[in-house]
Amino acid sequence: MNHDARPLPLSPETTAALTLLGAEIRDARLARKLRLEDLAKRAGISVATLKRLEKGDPTLAMGRFLEVLTALSPSLLDGVVQAVRKDAAGDALRRRAMGERSRREDF
Repeated sequence: MNHDARPLPLSPETTAALTLLGAEIRDARLARKLRLEDLAKRAGISVATLKRLEKGDPTLAMGRFLEVLTALSPSLLDGVVQAVRKDAAGDALRRRAMGERSRREDF
Protein backbone atom coordinates (compact mmCIF):
# COMPACT_ATOMS: atom_id res chain seq x y z
CA MET A 1 0.00 0.00 0.00
CA ASN A 2 1.39 3.38 -1.00
CA HIS A 3 0.97 5.76 1.95
CA ASP A 4 2.21 8.68 -0.16
CA ALA A 5 -0.74 8.48 -2.55
CA ARG A 6 -3.03 11.47 -2.53
CA PRO A 7 -6.79 10.93 -2.33
CA LEU A 8 -8.73 11.45 -5.51
CA PRO A 9 -10.44 14.84 -5.81
CA LEU A 10 -14.05 15.00 -4.66
CA SER A 11 -16.97 16.58 -6.44
CA PRO A 12 -18.09 19.99 -5.16
CA GLU A 13 -21.36 18.36 -4.03
CA THR A 14 -19.52 15.80 -1.92
CA THR A 15 -17.22 18.42 -0.43
CA ALA A 16 -20.21 20.62 0.47
CA ALA A 17 -22.08 17.66 1.99
CA LEU A 18 -19.08 16.69 4.14
CA THR A 19 -18.72 20.27 5.38
CA LEU A 20 -22.44 20.44 6.17
CA LEU A 21 -22.45 17.06 7.91
CA GLY A 22 -19.46 18.05 10.00
CA ALA A 23 -21.16 21.29 11.05
CA GLU A 24 -24.37 19.42 11.88
CA ILE A 25 -22.46 16.94 14.03
CA ARG A 26 -20.78 19.82 15.84
CA ASP A 27 -24.17 21.50 16.39
CA ALA A 28 -25.65 18.22 17.69
CA ARG A 29 -22.70 17.83 20.08
CA LEU A 30 -23.07 21.38 21.36
CA ALA A 31 -26.86 21.04 21.73
CA ARG A 32 -26.17 18.08 24.01
CA LYS A 33 -23.60 20.17 25.90
CA LEU A 34 -20.90 17.60 25.15
CA ARG A 35 -17.25 18.57 25.10
CA LEU A 36 -15.08 17.29 22.27
CA GLU A 37 -13.39 15.00 24.78
CA ASP A 38 -16.70 13.53 25.94
CA LEU A 39 -18.03 12.70 22.49
CA ALA A 40 -14.66 11.41 21.30
CA LYS A 41 -14.53 9.03 24.27
CA ARG A 42 -18.10 7.82 23.66
CA ALA A 43 -17.30 7.20 19.99
CA GLY A 44 -13.96 5.54 20.71
CA ILE A 45 -11.96 8.04 18.68
CA SER A 46 -9.38 10.71 19.42
CA VAL A 47 -10.29 14.36 19.90
CA ALA A 48 -8.16 15.15 16.84
CA THR A 49 -10.23 12.74 14.74
CA LEU A 50 -13.47 14.27 16.00
CA LYS A 51 -12.22 17.75 15.14
CA ARG A 52 -11.38 16.56 11.63
CA LEU A 53 -14.85 15.02 11.29
CA GLU A 54 -16.52 18.24 12.43
CA LYS A 55 -14.54 20.10 9.75
CA GLY A 56 -15.71 17.68 7.06
CA ASP A 57 -12.38 15.93 6.47
CA PRO A 58 -12.99 13.57 3.51
CA THR A 59 -10.20 11.17 4.46
CA LEU A 60 -11.90 9.80 7.58
CA ALA A 61 -13.32 6.30 7.46
CA MET A 62 -17.06 5.95 7.22
CA GLY A 63 -17.00 3.79 10.34
CA ARG A 64 -15.72 6.69 12.41
CA PHE A 65 -18.52 8.91 11.13
CA LEU A 66 -21.13 6.27 11.96
CA GLU A 67 -19.64 5.70 15.44
CA VAL A 68 -19.98 9.42 16.17
CA LEU A 69 -23.62 9.37 15.04
CA THR A 70 -24.27 6.37 17.28
CA ALA A 71 -22.54 8.08 20.21
CA LEU A 72 -24.70 11.17 19.73
CA SER A 73 -27.93 9.20 19.30
CA PRO A 74 -28.69 5.80 17.75
CA SER A 75 -31.65 7.43 15.99
CA LEU A 76 -29.21 9.53 13.95
CA LEU A 77 -27.56 6.38 12.65
CA ASP A 78 -30.96 4.88 11.91
CA GLY A 79 -31.87 8.06 10.02
CA VAL A 80 -28.88 7.64 7.71
CA VAL A 81 -29.76 4.01 7.04
CA GLN A 82 -33.40 4.92 6.35
CA ALA A 83 -32.39 7.74 3.99
CA VAL A 84 -30.33 5.34 1.88
CA ARG A 85 -33.07 2.72 2.02
CA LYS A 86 -35.60 5.24 0.64
CA ASP A 87 -33.57 5.75 -2.54
CA ALA A 88 -36.29 5.90 -5.19
CA ALA A 89 -33.87 5.68 -8.12
CA GLY A 90 -32.19 2.62 -6.62
CA ASP A 91 -35.56 0.99 -5.99
CA ALA A 92 -36.59 1.52 -9.61
CA LEU A 93 -33.33 0.00 -10.85
CA ARG A 94 -33.75 -3.00 -8.54
CA ARG A 95 -37.33 -3.56 -9.68
CA ARG A 96 -36.28 -3.32 -13.32
CA ALA A 97 -33.42 -5.79 -12.76
CA MET A 98 -35.75 -8.20 -10.96
CA GLY A 99 -38.29 -7.92 -13.77
CA GLU A 100 -35.62 -8.67 -16.36
CA ARG A 101 -34.57 -11.76 -14.39
CA SER A 102 -38.18 -12.89 -14.14
CA ARG A 103 -38.69 -12.55 -17.90
CA ARG A 104 -35.48 -14.51 -18.61
CA GLU A 105 -36.57 -17.26 -16.23
CA ASP A 106 -39.84 -17.69 -18.17
CA PHE A 107 -37.94 -19.29 -21.05
